[in-house]
Amino acid sequence: MPATSRQRLIDLLAIGRVANLPTVWSNVIVGFLLAWSSVDLDFLAQLHTEEITLDGSIANLLVLLIGTTAAYLFGTFLNDWKDAAFDREHRPERAIPSGRWSPSAILGFAIVFASVATAGFLFLGISNILILVVGLVLLACIVIYTLMHKVSPLAIIPMGLCRTLLYLLGFLAVYVPTLLNQSFAPAPGPLAPASPLSDLRHHSLLILLLMAMGILCYVAGLSLAARYESRPENLKVPRGFLWMLIFFPFLTHTWWWLWNRPPFLEGWHLAIPVLCGLLPFFLWTVRALFILKNFIPRFVSRALAGLCLVDLLAFPGIAATIRTGWTSLDSAPLLLAFIPLTLFIFALLLQRIAPAT
Repeated sequence: MPATSRQRLIDLLAIGRVANLPTVWSNVIVGFLLAWSSVDLDFLAQLHTEEITLDGSIANLLVLLIGTTAAYLFGTFLNDWKDAAFDREHRPERAIPSGRWSPSAILGFAIVFASVATAGFLFLGISNILILVVGLVLLACIVIYTLMHKVSPLAIIPMGLCRTLLYLLGFLAVYVPTLLNQSFAPAPGPLAPASPLSDLRHHSLLILLLMAMGILCYVAGLSLAARYESRPENLKVPRGFLWMLIFFPFLTHTWWWLWNRPPFLEGWHLAIPVLCGLLPFFLWTVRALFILKNFIPRFVSRALAGLCLVDLLAFPGIAATIRTGWTSLDSAPLLLAFIPLTLFIFALLLQRIAPAT
């Protein structure tokens, strides 16, 4: 491949921030699995409602992954198109200022990705209008962030909202009216005391909301940390507050399953898988924060890949409650934790090809 063509391809990968795509997929999948773990098949059978199958939900998930991937790429290409004037002054080596790609071509890519994302949300919206509404809100947040990010630190809010909406979209991929009815159903009476696992199912929407708050704080924390270290004269934020934001998912993603004592926490030897879900996030994030002051881009790249490890925090609880109907998976549900771990490694590998920021 000629050098110019190769460079233009690398430019597209860099503009697309493809190293962050695994984190998008991880966010969507964790929302999906949280919703599926809140489906009480016995409860639905008692109501004689329509059957929910994991196979059918996975079809929705695949379409949703295509839509959210396109939405993410829409944001990155739109961002570079919007920043062309800034880059001509401060980053002349980038694709548009260097002349390797024209602004109109990059904007054209952004429009194509926005169209693909909208088409995916419309397709799913035929059976679930909520996915269409949330998908359009996601695209709106992307546009708002693009307009704000160079002029206000408050741009971290729409950026964080994009991540929370990925959780919600994944959750809605399993949505049926009976799932919401189940979530709001009254707790069993005294003759049928609630079990810890049924408590988790009845509070699935609350769990989703708090996890969304957790990932919003994480994104806000890493964004503010980068700004604080690179421009301390413009942003006076206590370092302890930044650490609190970044570690907040430790509470929001774990309280619900630690509080309800899943069966595999009864024996100390069975708690090892739980520690394996917590330690990667803790160790990776501490290491990233220690290199923050010396090399900001590396911190941001590590923290972005760490979004997959944020999702990993929830997997012990998901494994304790999920019933997929697949015998091999239901017998060892903690294997699901390999999804965010694999995507985390994939994100790091992609960072060797194109930068994450």
